[in-house]
Amino acid sequence: MRFVARAGGAVALALAVVPVAPAQAASPSTDGNNNRIACNTEALKNAIDNANTKRGGTIDLAHDCRYVLTGPDLLGGANGLPFITTPITLHGGKGTVIERSTAPGTAQFRIFEVAGPAGFLTLDDLTVRNGHTTGDGGAVLVDPGRTLLLRSVTLTNNRADGSGGAVQSNDGRVILHSSKVDGNTAGDTGDGGGIAASGGVLSIDSSTVTRNRAGADGGGIAAGDALVTISRSNVDRNRAGAEGGGIASSGHLTLRSSHVDRNTAAEGGGISNLGTARIEHSSVIGNVASGNGGGVQNDGTMTISHGSINGNTSTQEEGGGIHNTGDVWIARSLIKDNVADDEGGGLWNNGSATAESSDIIGNRAGTTGGGVHNVDGTTVLTDSTVVKNEAADSGGGIFEASGEVTLNRTRVKENQPDNCRPVGAVAGCLD
Repeated sequence: MRFVARAGGAVALALAVVPVAPAQAASPSTDGNNNRIACNTEALKNAIDNANTKRGGTIDLAHDCRYVLTGPDLLGGANGLPFITTPITLHGGKGTVIERSTAPGTAQFRIFEVAGPAGFLTLDDLTVRNGHTTGDGGAVLVDPGRTLLLRSVTLTNNRADGSGGAVQSNDGRVILHSSKVDGNTAGDTGDGGGIAASGGVLSIDSSTVTRNRAGADGGGIAAGDALVTISRSNVDRNRAGAEGGGIASSGHLTLRSSHVDRNTAAEGGGISNLGTARIEHSSVIGNVASGNGGGVQNDGTMTISHGSINGNTSTQEEGGGIHNTGDVWIARSLIKDNVADDEGGGLWNNGSATAESSDIIGNRAGTTGGGVHNVDGTTVLTDSTVVKNEAADSGGGIFEASGEVTLNRTRVKENQPDNCRPVGAVAGCLD
């Protein structure tokens, strides 16, 4: 998208500023590409224009200042600020906010669009809020091949009638560090209440994605054919109308030293995976699905190592902890205290499931398979325990409806009302 230079500083219409403290005066540039601007929205717009003209720069924003936008930028399309077409850094500080006005009658527009030919937007130590677009990306839209970097940033109360309540990336690159994506919303048929990535790269480190909502998939994060890495972060209390209350991924997901807790969806309360996923040293705790997969819904390929799948619930269907129709490999992990209204309190398997050196403990099923329910699948448990699980009907530990369950040096004991059913179906299981 081609950037059009602004005609002059007095041209901006439909803009207001509400300073919290007296505006700071502009200070001289240090190198020709760096600018400190006062608490004035028109000054911010002009600084972005100048940085684009100079092929990039750093803009230092006023502290204790709200840059309030009351209409789309005249030269910024459906955005409150000019297109970001070069490498630009906006550096804030204590109390720095960029926001769309909430006054009655304010038009709908997002705040930023990172566009061509070399758009790279870095936001540092500030809050972006109240963006509302009829399309995708309530706060920020990242065009193909462009980059958004967030450092110590809060994106809150943004809305997209499409996908990406806060951020929509279309085959771009989005990086979050020590940031928060909180209370954003995607539309009734939209994905990614917090962040939606359609291809490209999404990297989240030491950050929180919380209390976001999507009408379709990915209450917190929706990623389609994207490379997603989440490290040392929390994805919690998000809600999806369809799949993946916390995370919905059909690309490549790595979750490392992170927590996906207390999310809600129709399927896959915590995580819905249609692609390839690796969960390492992470927890999926206290999530709820009205349908299958209270904690995890896996229809792709997934590995879980040193993980905890605990206290999740399927309120009406199967797989309180994990509902698997793909391939799942579990190592040195704990599946505990999960509940399914129907089958498979801990694990419901219709694909290939392998657990090594893992514990399936204290799970409950409303019908069969308190610990494990296997139907037309292959389940192999090695050096593991299936203990103190409960089923209302039978197969408190393991229920093999069809398919094959293999036990290698695995203890199945103290389950209620029995350990394995049908009798003799699981070799090596004693009642």
